[in-house]
Amino acid sequence: MASIITSKMPSASVETVENGAKEQWTAFRSSKTFIIIVVSVAIFADVFIYGMVIPLIPAILRDRLHLPDDQLQTWMAILLATFGGALLISSPVVGYFADKGSSRKLPFLVGLIAVAGATIMFWLARSPATMIIARSLQGLAEAAMWTIGNALVVDTMRKDQLGVAMGYVSMSMNIGTMAGPALGGILLDRAGYDSVFMVALALIGVDVVLRLLMIEPTTKPQGKSLEGETEPLLRDDPPIDYQTRSLNQSHLDVEGSLRPHTPSCIPPIVRLAMSGQLLVLLIASIVDAAIWTTFETTVPVFVIQNFKWESFEIGMCFLVLTLPSVISPIIGSIIDRYGPRIVSVTSFSSLVPIFILFQFVTDDSRQSRILFIALLIGAGFSFSAILLPLIVEISEPIERKEKESPGIFGAKGANAQAYALHGMAWASGQLLGPIIAGTLAQTAGWGVMNIVMAVVSGSTALMLALTSDKIREMF
Repeated sequence: MASIITSKMPSASVETVENGAKEQWTAFRSSKTFIIIVVSVAIFADVFIYGMVIPLIPAILRDRLHLPDDQLQTWMAILLATFGGALLISSPVVGYFADKGSSRKLPFLVGLIAVAGATIMFWLARSPATMIIARSLQGLAEAAMWTIGNALVVDTMRKDQLGVAMGYVSMSMNIGTMAGPALGGILLDRAGYDSVFMVALALIGVDVVLRLLMIEPTTKPQGKSLEGETEPLLRDDPPIDYQTRSLNQSHLDVEGSLRPHTPSCIPPIVRLAMSGQLLVLLIASIVDAAIWTTFETTVPVFVIQNFKWESFEIGMCFLVLTLPSVISPIIGSIIDRYGPRIVSVTSFSSLVPIFILFQFVTDDSRQSRILFIALLIGAGFSFSAILLPLIVEISEPIERKEKESPGIFGAKGANAQAYALHGMAWASGQLLGPIIAGTLAQTAGWGVMNIVMAVVSGSTALMLALTSDKIREMF
């Protein structure tokens, strides 16, 4: 019966149904929801694979490269510095080509190739030179994932949706950071060396499919809708075509506006770096990264010396520290409602009492352990609410300059280069944090180090508050 009905259906109707299905599939591939999924998976995969490899590096150096034990710490430091240096150097290059090229998708795919190349090189490494190249590729991949991924989110979302969208991206990053080292260690211990890289390459395969399916947005959504805050987060509203707007604005400028409408001869990344508003955010990002790496540097040594804890307990400490990141979408909705600066000021301020109380954890008593874990949980919530408002606010200086001088950054704007600067700031903090924290902890002690971090956190909160017009108006 079904075949009879189908045979009697006009061919035009069948074709219409097929075309409708194709249009729906194409619309989904370019939708806000799918792009957020692609970016979240990309950043998750990058940090997850990065984390999986970290526990393996000492084993690779000792068992496969046959380096003596007294050289392991030196080569660990070299490989960590290689990653940070590659991230610093490649971030502005990736950002420039992402903004100037015809598509963000191509450099996004190049970053994925770098991840795959680094993973295979780690798998097959037989010399220190191979390890250095692999870490360099990881730095390049990190620059591409973070810079282009965040730029794609900004390109896709309206400003009043950006906080929640970035919340999902931030949550995926933190989950990858948390799960990577744990799973890498378990796989190495239970399933062997090769299993770690097989899982990594399988995840890369999923990432490849998603990125190839994604259709890059060519238009920018409007600002906040008149419908209010009850509309869906990822609603795909009719966007404004930036190129059309640029042409219309150029016509108006010829008619009489004195504002520039052609791109400046100064490279956008240089112009952005000279922006006072963006400079404040970059300084705060350096501090954020430095404080985070302070925990990475000092917590393992502290709990080994004071609590006699082993690798499992150390892993649980970082699980406690990163677990609060699951509330990132909620923090994003608060940012969309009240603005990013209020959230970042509050979060940096909350670290002050946490660091002050850390200095009272001095012995192996039950009270000290409970206080230590409670403070780690508090610090985890603070960190979850620091990074997100900073990356949301990064796009605001660009919007302000575009309003003052339409077309100053070209047809595609400078979002990727702004996030490249953020990547460079984060890499700088990653380099500075371990040096400063390690030196303070070793020479002045745990208590003094925490007091210094409390002062740095409070000073950063004050800087962010004093440079915010909205906060100054409140007082």
